[in-house]
Amino acid sequence: MLSNNSNLNFFFLFFFKTVFKKISIAYTELGPPPIIAIFFAIILYKLKMILDDRNYYNYLSIKSNILNPLNKFMSFDEIVEVCKNLKFNNKFFPIPFFISCDLEEIKKIKGSNLDIFYKNKRLDKLKILSIQKFDKNKISFYLFNKKRNHPYNEFIKNSKEYVIETAPFAINSKKLEKNYKLVGFATRNIPHKGHEKILINFIKKRKKIMVIINSDISNNKKINPNNTFKAYKKFINKNKIKDKISLEKISLPSLLLGFRQAALHSIIAKNFGCRSFIIGRDHSGYKKFYKEFESFNFCKKNEKKIGVKILPSGSPLYCNNCNKIVFRDECKCKNKRFNISSTLVRKLKDKKLKKLISNF
Repeated sequence: MLSNNSNLNFFFLFFFKTVFKKISIAYTELGPPPIIAIFFAIILYKLKMILDDRNYYNYLSIKSNILNPLNKFMSFDEIVEVCKNLKFNNKFFPIPFFISCDLEEIKKIKGSNLDIFYKNKRLDKLKILSIQKFDKNKISFYLFNKKRNHPYNEFIKNSKEYVIETAPFAINSKKLEKNYKLVGFATRNIPHKGHEKILINFIKKRKKIMVIINSDISNNKKINPNNTFKAYKKFINKNKIKDKISLEKISLPSLLLGFRQAALHSIIAKNFGCRSFIIGRDHSGYKKFYKEFESFNFCKKNEKKIGVKILPSGSPLYCNNCNKIVFRDECKCKNKRFNISSTLVRKLKDKKLKKLISNF
């Protein structure tokens, strides 16, 4: 933590010099400022942490308790523990959540509180517990080893030089009881026919589904959580399964972190009361960065630590020979099949083929 006397003296010196420099300029250009203006100039000149979309959604997710056991922004030591050992406060947790800052922002911190804003709207005052140097290379190594061509690694590289650890938030939550028949399913995409087949299959097994719809911070105009919600409503109404599927929109964006994201989605489903969670062939993957079924295999291996039963989706394909969408074990036409994915649906220009695998 940056808390020794020399650092504090330096920060206060910088603070007062900057404030009185601003007052001096105002005096020269506008004449003597009223005493009240000087007072507010001093009081208001402190750090306003403006959250970007990612950190705003992270804040809302922590605040709503869907990321339990996480209840704050992490220290650097906690980030290391999560990335290296998949633990936060000695409980299983797969992804770090933090606020980064630079030295100039640290100098503007007044006292031990941090005012956070989003689009000029004040959200909260968070108590600062520590400020630590952010070793980005170490975190990238623990997350990606030597294979670092991933958008989240770019986010790490573009983060600032320090991380601010906050005290636990005042959590807004309602306690949910576990439902033995409630199955979680997470997505950010409009459903294709493969998704529909998965959900109908679980409903036939007398399961009730909670579809958890993620927010999105990508620049892809074809991904919109509101459109995803409307599409699922249309699918539900068309198949008359309103009593079988519930929809939950969450603030958390997809980070495309494969098995780590799948594990986090499983935790979120558990926090919503689900007893089990569906994972497919390439859950929250990025291009070919992760192996097929890596997310499912990882979460199945850590099923007890996560606290929910991990269920295979069946990973539907389109079979040209059978001329329909099938689960992997439904047909043996190995050379006549191809995987269905939301990425494929978005990229398809062949309208006939697109109609075969998507209703939207």
